[in-house]
Amino acid sequence: MVLKPAPRPRLFFHSAFPLSNPIGMLSTFTKSLLMAGALLTLGHTVAAQTLYDNFETTRRVSYSFTSGVFTQPTANPFPSAANNSASVARYVRNAAEQFDVILINPQAPRLADVTPYLTGAKKISLKVYSPAAGRAMQIVIQNKTKSATGYPNGNVGGTFNATTTVANAWETLTFTYTAGGPGAFDPTALPTEADQLVLLIEPATNSGATYILDDITGPELATSAPVVDQLYENFENVRLLNYVLKKSNGGFNGDTLNNAPSTANNSARVGRYTRSNQQFDVLVVRPKQRPADVSAYLTNAKQMTMKVFSPAPGIPFQITMQDSTRAGATNYPAGRHSEYVATTTATNAWETLVFNNVSRPDATVSSTSVNELVLLIAPNTTTKRRVYLDDWYGPTLLTATPTTAARPAGAELAASWPNPAADYTNISFSLAKPTTVTLAVYDAQGRRVAVLLDAQTRLTGEHTVTLPTTNLASGLYHYRLEVGDRAVSRAFSVTH
Repeated sequence: MVLKPAPRPRLFFHSAFPLSNPIGMLSTFTKSLLMAGALLTLGHTVAAQTLYDNFETTRRVSYSFTSGVFTQPTANPFPSAANNSASVARYVRNAAEQFDVILINPQAPRLADVTPYLTGAKKISLKVYSPAAGRAMQIVIQNKTKSATGYPNGNVGGTFNATTTVANAWETLTFTYTAGGPGAFDPTALPTEADQLVLLIEPATNSGATYILDDITGPELATSAPVVDQLYENFENVRLLNYVLKKSNGGFNGDTLNNAPSTANNSARVGRYTRSNQQFDVLVVRPKQRPADVSAYLTNAKQMTMKVFSPAPGIPFQITMQDSTRAGATNYPAGRHSEYVATTTATNAWETLVFNNVSRPDATVSSTSVNELVLLIAPNTTTKRRVYLDDWYGPTLLTATPTTAARPAGAELAASWPNPAADYTNISFSLAKPTTVTLAVYDAQGRRVAVLLDAQTRLTGEHTVTLPTTNLASGLYHYRLEVGDRAVSRAFSVTH
């Protein structure tokens, strides 16, 4: 299980710059500086389009690797008119790393088309409190899968550059794009497939300075609906998970009443988890049959989702897929296939979290040997929290059949088709005997958006209902079949 983060590696393959050839790295960086000329700060005149992280209520990104020590959130030590936020992030640069990096992973399958940022029509910005004027900062936009194969693979275009203008004071830096020269970018990395940003502070130095960061803004996030495979657990009639409590830290109740029924989650029963004060508290689960192949989750082509009721926004949830025969309590990262993160946005309300891949700790673990999932709530903290969980979707299991597992009172609900849907989708169900059924559709927030059958009697056999989707916005939806006092639901997505 995951009890602590990975030790910082000496060789880092997601960096914007090659670490295996320091001489070549310095040469490439020097060229980029010469091409950039004077690094410009444009101030407040142009703003980026999406707030990624204000270290308070908006947490749309995670940080899968940092060379230095990144503390976030932390109290703003220097509030001023330029930044009076209560919470910020503190970063201490690693003086041993000439090219110290912070990897920024959006909690979305990818960024939207970043072409407007490459042309300068839109800008990336962040607030910074630095120890001196004239300190360079740089951002590289990447495709992380390609970047893992070595520099400059995965680098989309050139670099985004800014320089601090004041010492010991807050300012807003706006980054200016500089096109990359030959050998400094990847022509196969398209502006439409970027899914990672790399922030470098004082590149090509061995500074150990401390910086305070806030309000990171960048390119828009792609809004395509997540593609989900199989419902693992709804704490009612679908129970495809075993909970390994002897390896877990907190208190778990897998059969409790819904503490706050709402349109976002009106299930009668849910799960309750009380986080311990362990720094890396874990809830370990094993599917009753292991997942068949989780490779699609590495690229976010498919994603895990879970309904969560939490006490505050900004709480990170992490799921680690691992091989339990290799992953031990003290041997991280061995056995850990991949890690996925989502962050809460609501206070004391149900919401659906969509998990995005942020790291591949042990690349030797096959995508067909994962047999255990580890849920971490607010990792790297020691605060006790009580959360409620429901409707966990994950990778397809080898021999489990979702339609059979999801049978309430002699009814089976099939996967909709086509899925994703553009103009329509067909929903099929079968009944073992004549009965009264209700079939309705809900959006990702749990709001009912369509009623296909409302307490109607249907005969024994298979039934198919067509749902027009042209009037539904692109996104994730669930269709729910109610038979008597039991219900089962499945997910589908709409894309236009």
